[in-house]
Amino acid sequence: MKTLLKSLFILLILFTLGCKKKDDSSNTENPTYTIVNNGNAGSSSISDTEDETALDVAQAIPSVSGETYPVNIPIMFFLNDKVYLNSIIDNFIVKVDGTVVGGTIYVNEASNGFAVLIFTPTKEFGANKLIIVTLKKEILDDGGNGFPSDYVIQFYTESIASGSFDSNKGFENGTAGVTFIGDGTVLSGTHGSVSPLGGTKFGAITSGDALISDGSAIGGASSMMILGPINTSISNLSFYFDFISAEFNEYVNSIFDDCAVVTITGPNGTYSGSITSVNTLGTGNNTQCINFDNMPDDGDAYAGHTGWVNKTFSFTNVGSPAFIIFTVTDVSDEILSSVLTIDNISF
Repeated sequence: MKTLLKSLFILLILFTLGCKKKDDSSNTENPTYTIVNNGNAGSSSISDTEDETALDVAQAIPSVSGETYPVNIPIMFFLNDKVYLNSIIDNFIVKVDGTVVGGTIYVNEASNGFAVLIFTPTKEFGANKLIIVTLKKEILDDGGNGFPSDYVIQFYTESIASGSFDSNKGFENGTAGVTFIGDGTVLSGTHGSVSPLGGTKFGAITSGDALISDGSAIGGASSMMILGPINTSISNLSFYFDFISAEFNEYVNSIFDDCAVVTITGPNGTYSGSITSVNTLGTGNNTQCINFDNMPDDGDAYAGHTGWVNKTFSFTNVGSPAFIIFTVTDVSDEILSSVLTIDNISF
């Protein structure tokens, strides 16, 4: 009898432990990736059967492995072609300290029709983390061509402490709530053809090295301006921009399509949209920009600019705290820089 009771007791313990383990695992959520296709750069089929060129990353942000960046940096990949949507979901992998995490992958359409993949995590990465992003070679373009090998970037995260941006929408409080990655700063007064709107200051970032600050563009090609935290739940964003580029006008409609992008992120989601690019503007929508800091930085003597242009985006409420991230990128090369200036933000 004692032996039988002992055996039953052991079985009861094993059954209890087994149920507990099962309950614990049922509370573990598998990371999921949501793909949002904006435009025509995400293809639902393999259609360009005459294309035999391998898929490639023309520009990545971050692009320098092993560096440290803010916890809420959006991850961007500018591709050299359209992307086959069905090939993304199992082959785009983001790990934080070795653990796979989920998030949103935006497939934006660049002005050349090619895909820009933008990833933001479901939950903020957190500080002092190792992030590894892998685009597996099984990701395909619309011709069925993949990467020659897996494309991998890795970087570390750090927290940012720049104060709230809620009361600094015209940059009159300097860098309160403003963080720059690369070459960026808050400029005061008139700089050549560019003057502030309704105040004395405006924000600016460039795709070059030390054009307006002592910073250098990420990988020699990209810079970011991160605004936040913003303690207001936002579902729309309006601002004025002036886009300046040494790519005008000789490289209009080429693969060297410098561009500007905005990303809005918060606890309830992420939105990303294109602001403008050299190819989008073309030769007819820019005039010569004279005597802006170190522009043009190379090439001929002409740098074009748009003048101040209003841009408005509407999107699903991202919650608070929110962050607005402006990015300017020199696509496919690291010369002939572009500048994005921002002023008079409202949300």
